[in-house]
Amino acid sequence: MLGQCDQHGYFRDEVCPVCEEKGKFLMNDNELNALSRIIAGALRHFPEKLGLLMDGHGYVEISALIDAIGTARSGFTWLRPHHILALVQTDPRSRYQVDGGMIRAKYGHSIKVDLDDLPPAYSDELYYPVTEEESDMVIEGGIHPVDRSKVHLSTSLKKAVEAGTVRADHPMILKVDGEAARKDGVNIYQATDDVCVTDGIDAKYLSKVDEKEVEKILKEKS
Repeated sequence: MLGQCDQHGYFRDEVCPVCEEKGKFLMNDNELNALSRIIAGALRHFPEKLGLLMDGHGYVEISALIDAIGTARSGFTWLRPHHILALVQTDPRSRYQVDGGMIRAKYGHSIKVDLDDLPPAYSDELYYPVTEEESDMVIEGGIHPVDRSKVHLSTSLKKAVEAGTVRADHPMILKVDGEAARKDGVNIYQATDDVCVTDGIDAKYLSKVDEKEVEKILKEKS
């Protein structure tokens, strides 16, 4: 459930996690999940399907997004700007950014957007998961976008392992020398605390993480 506490703001739970008061109901889990999928698709992959005008940095007007969702999907005629703001502020993956009356996704795009207005990455060591089959190819050729318009790097080994297990039970993790890459003029941007984005990473900045370190994290997860 998505709710609003008068004292502590928006929350995703039955009660406010701070004061444990029930607060104001905004939407149920089914509505929240459906709205999250629509917004992710519209801002990352197909704004044109909803008739949205997106600027070069990936922003669309919140009012236009609300109108488009209300027109395209039944059951969302009640949608208002504070529902969008509540979804953004409580998103566990910090996927979105609101600037005035505009909203965008900060990462995960399959469409071309310019994210150079994000802050520079502050992590010197970054990580990228690969399967065993593709590891040698990536080590030799570098990291390049595949199904997204940007390369996505994890700021911690743990997060890279979590991302890697989506595709493989035992992913291999590559370490990126972010400090050296930045000194050489590679632009790496901080999308969230856990995710950085860049156009690509040359092979000379890559090394393999010891498999024992990866296995230790996998055992902690199981």
